[in-house]
Amino acid sequence: MKLVFLEDDSLFALKSNLPTLFTKFASPDAGWITEYFGRSPFIETKYSVDNFSLDMSQDKPELTEFENVKRLYNRLNFLSASQASDERLWAGLCINYFWKYTQYRWRIVEKCTLKSVKDHFFFGQSARRSLTRNAIARLWWIGRLTHDPSRTDPYELTRFVCESSDYIMHILERNTSNSPMITKAFISALLTARDEGCLINTNTVGELSKYLNLLGGTYILDCLPELKIYDKILDKARTIKIS
Repeated sequence: MKLVFLEDDSLFALKSNLPTLFTKFASPDAGWITEYFGRSPFIETKYSVDNFSLDMSQDKPELTEFENVKRLYNRLNFLSASQASDERLWAGLCINYFWKYTQYRWRIVEKCTLKSVKDHFFFGQSARRSLTRNAIARLWWIGRLTHDPSRTDPYELTRFVCESSDYIMHILERNTSNSPMITKAFISALLTARDEGCLINTNTVGELSKYLNLLGGTYILDCLPELKIYDKILDKARTIKIS
């Protein structure tokens, strides 16, 4: 399959008119978009990948997150961070190839609201947050920030993050997540703390994420060794007790 993106004018037109169009995103397919423009609004890129599908087998769509991160990131890991921050690419893929998946993952048919369509088919949040709210960008960025080829299981950190949507929010939607090194050190510390018997849940992950932000106000985290960040988070995890 050829990667496609939405042309600028079409993206602008769809987003500008979403208040009157959003219910159409619950339609069985995206054919109405070509009819709306009178032509295809998609432009092919130079990139081709083998055809693939995303898992939609679970009653709870969030349970497919880990598997789908692997499927998508394994095929699209050649994208640069700049390319993977382009709304035109992810909106194009949500609408073109992954219409059904986007509807499935975010229950668009059952809960078709202006906000849900804007957030999950397009970029409806801040620059950072949009990358983990758009249905397809989310999968790529989880992979980008957690995949670690130095580990026996390169997706060990990914598996942990995908245990909870709250983990993704707390860990990957903060400014510190711009650095895969910082993110991997942070998650590695959480895994060690859990292995030691520390309670690691959405509350503790939230508290530790706030602590990491505080460290960012004291140190230039990108200049700290990964082990130093790991040690600081692990030490902090050993001291907090939140049910």
